[in-house]
Amino acid sequence: MPGTSTVTTTVAICTRDRPELLGRLLHSIAGQSREPHEVLVVDNAPATEHTRELVSESFRNCRYVREPVPGLDFARNRALREATGTVLAFIDDDAVADRDWVEATEQVFGESSRVAACMGKVEALSLEHEGARLFEANGGFARGSRRIHLPPGAGLRPPGAPRPLIAWSISVGSGVSMALRKSVLVELGGFDEALDMGAALPGGGDLDILWRALEAGYEIVYEPRVAAKHEHRRERHAAEMQILEHNRALIATLTKLIRTSGWRWKPSIFGFLLWRLVKPFKRLLSSLVGKDPLPPALLWRLALHTWRGLVAYPAARRLAMERAALHGRQ
Repeated sequence: MPGTSTVTTTVAICTRDRPELLGRLLHSIAGQSREPHEVLVVDNAPATEHTRELVSESFRNCRYVREPVPGLDFARNRALREATGTVLAFIDDDAVADRDWVEATEQVFGESSRVAACMGKVEALSLEHEGARLFEANGGFARGSRRIHLPPGAGLRPPGAPRPLIAWSISVGSGVSMALRKSVLVELGGFDEALDMGAALPGGGDLDILWRALEAGYEIVYEPRVAAKHEHRRERHAAEMQILEHNRALIATLTKLIRTSGWRWKPSIFGFLLWRLVKPFKRLLSSLVGKDPLPPALLWRLALHTWRGLVAYPAARRLAMERAALHGRQ
């Protein structure tokens, strides 16, 4: 593959107090068909020393760093500052990478210097539990078995195009398995630390960075060969909350992008935001006649959570600034 040899991968794992899951993931990284340039474990505001002990005792080829400011995108930006590879391949600690995950990622980035991100196919690790089955019925993380290349026309035309580019950017993959070119991340100023703030705003950082890369003129590839499996939440209540909160975070991210994106993009983002606000009600009507996988009561809650997203970003931004100031960050 042309240019693949110039790609070096830092596998970046942002984690917090889940050493058993992390150990399982690190074993899958250790068994890759192509060894990554480095494996970086970012321990985000841990309550114990268990993660540090795991890495130092059982995975000495990994590099451990501690990021004291709580928040996934604080941890991601710490990985950006620490990484020595040309590509940062992020994978969640509750996922397991397929054997060719690193090799397939590097092949995608080797195709063109304009590729800023490679999103992987993420399937359920198990459907044994009710929560996992519900999450998959609602769409899950996988985006099919066909490559998608954004923007339309940059490569293989996405199926079903035309659609607003913002619609493609939020549905081309997830941060569970997401590789980004380091130079582009630096150019864009890294991740927005107001997103992925836990209860305050549980998501959005992956959607935001993908959109900003597209707006800057770069390309994104969804590559099914970059495969991983994710351990979905087991309990139905937990899966329901994940679905609800993902939608709240999406709306919050769209409200931010309307403000920060160029005038060329504002109308399509605004139109897409309106559609996402209406969509839960459309699904609710479909559910009443048995044509939606979610029950009406859950879809009504989804509608309420979706509209709450309209006011979520400013509060999360203030909280991020407070957390950063508490730890002496500007």
